Amino acid sequence: MTALFFISLIAFVLGLAAIALKYGIPESISESYYLLPPKIRLPVFYGWTILVAIPLVMFWLNMSEGTAQPLIFFGCAFLVFVGVSAPFKEKGMTNKVHVISAGLCALLTQIWIFIYTPFWVFSLTLVILFAAIGFKTKGALGGGKTAISSLTFFLELAAFLSVYIGVYGYYKLHSHGYF
Repeated sequence: MTALFFISLIAFVLGLAAIALKYGIPESISESYYLLPPKIRLPVFYGWTILVAIPLVMFWLNMSEGTAQPLIFFGCAFLVFVGVSAPFKEKGMTNKVHVISAGLCALLTQIWIFIYTPFWVFSLTLVILFAAIGFKTKGALGGGKTAISSLTFFLELAAFLSVYIGVYGYYKLHSHGYF
């Protein structure tokens, strides 16, 4: 089961690294969709979010019995909704689904981290540190444009990293009988 955690983590890191190396740091993780070539952007972005979310939710649910698992399930499900609604710059329902899903994904997963792990300290530290970095870093936009900052990207990155740290830390603490 631990392999599922690492599949998710590796997919997350490789996906972001590929985008950052080819196009620069995007304004947000979702902006990666617009940086990809038009013919492949939807299946690649959707596939990437699936590859990050599904193995993670399987591992996380398996090792977190007795906790508020709906937070985990719906948090990861909302990540899949983010992928399905990748063209977030479109007006209407796609934009609403994307933005609401991204917010709920972050909120629900961070609530679980704050309730069940001592690693919430990392969440707060990463948010503060990454906010400072993101505020000073210009973001890449689709069409070769540049955003004033990549604050959203770095805050999203902090949320993902705190989930990976919290989930794996929780797993290690519980598998060694510390809780």
